[in-house]
Amino acid sequence: MPNPSSKERKSPGRSGKKPRLHLRKGKKISSDLREITALQLDASINVLKGKKASPDPIHDARTYIKKLRSLIQITSPALPRALRKKLQDQLKRAASKMGPLRDSEVHLQTFDLLLRGITAPQEQFSALRSGFADIAKQQRINGNKQIPVILGLLRIVRNSIPEWPLDALRPRDLRRQIKRTYRRGRTTLELCISSQDPDDFHLWRKHVKQLWYQLRLTAHHWPDKARDLISATGEIGQLAGTERDYTLLASSLTTGPRSKASLLLQAEIAKLLPDLRKKALEAGKVFYFKKPKDFVADIAL
Repeated sequence: MPNPSSKERKSPGRSGKKPRLHLRKGKKISSDLREITALQLDASINVLKGKKASPDPIHDARTYIKKLRSLIQITSPALPRALRKKLQDQLKRAASKMGPLRDSEVHLQTFDLLLRGITAPQEQFSALRSGFADIAKQQRINGNKQIPVILGLLRIVRNSIPEWPLDALRPRDLRRQIKRTYRRGRTTLELCISSQDPDDFHLWRKHVKQLWYQLRLTAHHWPDKARDLISATGEIGQLAGTERDYTLLASSLTTGPRSKASLLLQAEIAKLLPDLRKKALEAGKVFYFKKPKDFVADIAL
């Protein structure tokens, strides 16, 4: 089943050519990282500047922010803790201000996808869908007020880039960070398998996503540009993202008004979630079979 939150993997992007995310061979790591970070920040600012808080610009801006947070994480050996925390907090705050609109739109998209697999008369879900549509509409109105604040936060981070002390960063530091991210994902996968806790599964999804961005960043330093690794983490992320979208929709249905329609949808989601988790975890077992030190052995950094 399609994942409503996986647009980046399915299309070239609504805002034109995507800014470069990969490090170039033969370039100084510190200057190239600064350039990539600036490109991502400029893209996030441009996609929001002068626009209303509609779903597409918000989705794109949040995607750029996720990349930026991953970039900060991989450069953390060179960044003082206080600076790193400040940057992450500013980006997290910017993303959180877009969160309610993103969530309400994904709820609506997930709702529509769910209905496609249900044979019951569609009209019995009309009132429930109208409620989700009204919430999304209100969040767009609220989101318009937040765009200036979001842009201000992003510009603060953008202006700070020249001051980032990245010159001490070495290739081995990036390798260690990728190894650390891989190890966290591997450990959390084992926890997911034993606990079956949705929160553990959500945490594992975050580690997979972070590794996906780090693989893309260093792709030109892997054999075959890490195509298979990037594809594998992307597929796991898509399954886990779909699971997350249905989990959040189920939560909203549970806390909302009780009705025959909402109970039917909750029951349908309850059928889908175990299979999505199983498929993601099975793919994870295949991907994470290597030990961390063996996983990074092939990277030429």
